[in-house]
Amino acid sequence: MVADFLANYKPEFAIVILSRLKMNRNGFMTLLVWLVLVLPTHGAASQPFILIDASSGEILAEKDANHRWYPASLTKLMTAYVTFRAVQNGELENGSPVTISHNAIRQPPSRMGYKKGIQLRVDTALKIIIVKSANDVSIALAEAVAGTVEDFVERMNFESQRLGLTNTRFANPNGLHNTGQFSSARDMSLLSMTILKEFPQYAPLFSSIAIRTPTKTHYSYNLLLQHFAGTTGMKTGFVCAAGFNLVASATRNGRSLIAVLLGTSSQGDRAVSAAKLLSEGFSEKYKGNGSVFAQPSSTASAAPVNMRPILCTEKARAARYDPAGGKAVIKSTYLQAEKIAGDVLPIKIGGIDAGPSDAFMSAAFVLKGKLPVPVKSPGYASVRLAGIAEQTAEQGSGYIPVPTPRPR
Repeated sequence: MVADFLANYKPEFAIVILSRLKMNRNGFMTLLVWLVLVLPTHGAASQPFILIDASSGEILAEKDANHRWYPASLTKLMTAYVTFRAVQNGELENGSPVTISHNAIRQPPSRMGYKKGIQLRVDTALKIIIVKSANDVSIALAEAVAGTVEDFVERMNFESQRLGLTNTRFANPNGLHNTGQFSSARDMSLLSMTILKEFPQYAPLFSSIAIRTPTKTHYSYNLLLQHFAGTTGMKTGFVCAAGFNLVASATRNGRSLIAVLLGTSSQGDRAVSAAKLLSEGFSEKYKGNGSVFAQPSSTASAAPVNMRPILCTEKARAARYDPAGGKAVIKSTYLQAEKIAGDVLPIKIGGIDAGPSDAFMSAAFVLKGKLPVPVKSPGYASVRLAGIAEQTAEQGSGYIPVPTPRPR
């Protein structure tokens, strides 16, 4: 009877939950949590995905693509995009400093583990957050661009609104779990498509299989880079609440596709599922079904599914096969057993040959108790700054004043 009830909501969830009952003495409580809190609102929204044509935005296949989900480190796609825009706008340069702060070193893994005060170039920091997905460097990069993490997050949400990401809200630049941070498969596919179109010069960052420091090589967790011919990127993400997320882009015979999968059960699962979806797209199995640019008929209101009770028990972790690239061996008709060669990007500290952003310098003045100074703004509609002060004729339309600093 319980099995029938669960199956009416979603068969795959019924199977997973009932299997957990056999392995966990607290399985009955887990079942109650899902029955009371999860299934009534999310029974029809497990493992969303979307497949789009990267040139036209045509949707080739999708399931629950507008359902909200925790993005995990897919968040760093927007972190990269905001940084690309800042460099394009002349706020800072690729050689500008990214300084590891006290706030940065407090971040949990994945991280590089640099000591406070270490400086990287902006382009070096971008390599690290895209390939290694380091949370500490993401915080430092956000501060280098916008002065503070809070101001950087405002830029992220401004860009989200500008691009029409209707089911997306950001709370931090690295993707660590926050119940106020969510996105959707459709929104992530649109963001990824925008990055590839607007900033093709950064494509090598997304297609690199690893970064190499003087002491260690860090491989990407995007297994398609070495096991699916034509893969061009883009980003992986995992936290217990989200499951294993992936944005995968690939090009074959002049045609480019983007697949987004959310909430898969393991590294291997998301790689095989993405390879299957892309393969079927390239074989023209799917016919067009709308455009990713079309706004959803309504914005989702339900909170994302929390996958932690399913994926992050001790036994679930022990049963998973989650290798990084360089070591993965996955048997699938959709993936190549023989590894595909790819670029390994060298990483070193220092090399600064450009000045910091005005926003970073302004934040430094404010934190030291100096008088507020103007901050260049490339048109960002800051909710926090709204109403604090009007722009003056002397400052010009490109400036907004720095408010009184908040407690930290």
